[in-house]
Amino acid sequence: MAKPVALQRGRDVTAMARSNPTHDDVQMPSGPARSARFYGWKLAFLLFLGMAINTALPIYALGLLNVHMADEFQLNRATLGTAFAIYMLMTGLPGPLTARLIEAVGIRWTLVIGNAMLLAGSLAMGLLVTGPIGLVLAGGILLGGASAVAGPIPVQTLVTRWFSRRRALAMGLVLAGGGVTGMVFPPLLEQAVATSGWRSGWWYVALLAAFITLANLLFVRESPEDLGQCPDGGEAAVRGGRKSRRETAARVYQTSEQWVMRDVMRSRTFWLLLMCSTGVSAVYTIFYAQAVLQIRDLGYSTQTAAYLVSLSVGAGFAAHMLISFVGDRIDPKSIWAASLFLQGVGIGLFAGGATPWQLYAAIACLGIGNSGAILSLIMTFSNWFGVHAAPFVFGFGSAFSAACGALAPVASGYSYDQSGSFAPVFYAISVFCIGAAIILWFTRPPHLAQPASRRTPKLNTP
Repeated sequence: MAKPVALQRGRDVTAMARSNPTHDDVQMPSGPARSARFYGWKLAFLLFLGMAINTALPIYALGLLNVHMADEFQLNRATLGTAFAIYMLMTGLPGPLTARLIEAVGIRWTLVIGNAMLLAGSLAMGLLVTGPIGLVLAGGILLGGASAVAGPIPVQTLVTRWFSRRRALAMGLVLAGGGVTGMVFPPLLEQAVATSGWRSGWWYVALLAAFITLANLLFVRESPEDLGQCPDGGEAAVRGGRKSRRETAARVYQTSEQWVMRDVMRSRTFWLLLMCSTGVSAVYTIFYAQAVLQIRDLGYSTQTAAYLVSLSVGAGFAAHMLISFVGDRIDPKSIWAASLFLQGVGIGLFAGGATPWQLYAAIACLGIGNSGAILSLIMTFSNWFGVHAAPFVFGFGSAFSAACGALAPVASGYSYDQSGSFAPVFYAISVFCIGAAIILWFTRPPHLAQPASRRTPKLNTP
């Protein structure tokens, strides 16, 4: 017999409140004595390493090492673009399954399973792959699935459990792991190729995957309560959940309405934001899939291409850290619009790149735009649709943007094989991003037709 709708929704909201306490809900645990030092920041450092190794490193490895693999096996650009597109699809589409896995075995074992998949995929790329089929299976499906299982979904969930008042700062620092990877590893991977061949690069990835798998198994804790602590180290509880006037005035718009999946799906603003997010995903995917190829086609060496990719990521990392510190004071939607505009300008300049200044300008715009757009996009969706709708918003949004963005490298690869240039697709995406940025700038937060106070589900007692 089906449960009453109000009862079921009431229990869902109650469960959500328990797993995501607000400042007023935070209580000092009654179990074990609180540890002297807050474990959350140590955990955040481990998650920083996890994002660097699991989510970012495979992207740079696929973009750089596969260029050398293509030279050896005579693979065309469409094949490389398709493999990377499948990888990007697999990082987003299994999101709902990852959420179910977290419910079944917990975050720690979810991270262990995902990073074990990264280890298996890296070993397969380094030892077994000899053609397109192996590339798709190991580099596309297995490595992409590893990022879906042990990437942003469990990491963001764990940060949400451990941090409340400082959540934006913690989230920004954790997600910065990808930027550090981009600055450090492309030149190291290129050096490994020059010394021992492209397969040796994947052996280094496998070694790091083994390290992070073991570290997650030993050091990840599901929640502060497991150590007798509170979110933020108990500071919110000590202060009684009260915010200073300065903190309250500094906060950007955050909805107080109780959005649920049905309301989100009916919101035109939600679909408009999703449309804008496809531009972010398309530029990001194309750049890391085909940047090295494009730079080589412009007459530069692979070593120079690796350096320029690192330079782009360095610029993005600086932007990422700045946004992490100001994201609670400046409207993330405005940051997203500006970043999307930079992405459009950058990919347009990158399509030509005839002169060094044009290429360097493109690299800077793409680095800042990619990093800024991704972080501010996450903040915008969270602020506008709230904590109760967050699992659906991020799960569905991740799958949608991954599916749409994955088409970009396929289209540009096909364009190159037919016309000898990526430029037609690059220019088309440039126009789309600039137009979407203008629309996004004038977009306002959505509101429910019925006041939130009337929409809050109440628990019916049997």
